[in-house]
Amino acid sequence: MSKKIFIITGESSGDKIASLIIKKIKEKNHNTEFLAVGGECIKSIGVKSIFDIKDIAFMGFVDVIKNLFSIKRKINLTVEKILEFNPDVILSIDSPDFSFRILKRIKKINNKIRTIHLVAPQVWAWRENRKKIISKFVDHLLLLFPFERKYFDGFIKNTFVGHPFFDSSVFKIQKLVNITKNYITLCPGTRSSEIKTFMPIFIEFIKKINLDNNFTFHIPSINSRKQLINDLLAVSGIKNYLITTSEDDKNLYIKNSILAASKSGTITLDICKNQCPLIVIFKTSVINYLLIKPFVKTKFGNILNIIANRQVIPELIQNDCNADNIYKKAQEFIKNESLRNFQVIDYTKFLKQIIIPNSLEKISDCVLK
Repeated sequence: MSKKIFIITGESSGDKIASLIIKKIKEKNHNTEFLAVGGECIKSIGVKSIFDIKDIAFMGFVDVIKNLFSIKRKINLTVEKILEFNPDVILSIDSPDFSFRILKRIKKINNKIRTIHLVAPQVWAWRENRKKIISKFVDHLLLLFPFERKYFDGFIKNTFVGHPFFDSSVFKIQKLVNITKNYITLCPGTRSSEIKTFMPIFIEFIKKINLDNNFTFHIPSINSRKQLINDLLAVSGIKNYLITTSEDDKNLYIKNSILAASKSGTITLDICKNQCPLIVIFKTSVINYLLIKPFVKTKFGNILNIIANRQVIPELIQNDCNADNIYKKAQEFIKNESLRNFQVIDYTKFLKQIIIPNSLEKISDCVLK
């Protein structure tokens, strides 16, 4: 039976997840037709995107407000294209502030289109009342983490599907291997605003490390942001770096890194699945931080720390997120192999709690139902 599915993503991690789900759905139903809001991963598997997600990739309240009219135009365009396409199902992935505005409008116009959302809004961290609101326009919520069920049961139909990055077709936990590792991975994010925030900090960190070490710095990116990173590094005079844009290359160099420092987000799970020691960083504008901080209920930002209820992975947040602190913490790991090994063994215990070997199977079944 043929099906029409519209996919909505808003950032690179969602784009990557969507590409894995689309491949699985195509395996199960060859007659499925797709249209999407996506990025490089979705387009690479032959699915048309009505515009590129880089057009809506803004970070924090201030950036969103500055680009409000542009975002509104993209929402209007998406609603228009969905109604033209007339899908059986809309699958939205993360980016709730963008996705939910579209789903809300679609449900008012055509209630027969089934709406499924993957990656629950973090009601356990802030704005818990959202769970009551989204039940009006999301028919089925797919959860990445088992602890989320208690927040949504009784409010909205939900299924714990696990994280697609840890599906058995994508990932297997390998034994920890001790080899000489001459790389440090740095992840500034894929939004231009993230890169402009974190790359200057990383550049100062690289200069400090280069004084007494001999590492090559690996920076994973996407094709559309590679030039921006290159330009920032060129001005700094730093030469000992490489930028990867393919999944295979990214994973290869993360596995061969002695350490990674990464902005908070899904990329940290990619680092952990490659068993690389990790430092998590986060910084936003003072205004964004002051607006967000009063509403945040969790002690930690990283999901594995939240699951563990302790700081398994060091977090350097806001004022603590600077080159000096990253350097000090990095030196602890570089000089202490036992510390590196212990952290990987420790976070792997909590990583296993979110691994569902047939995650993609479960998600595709929910979509094709």
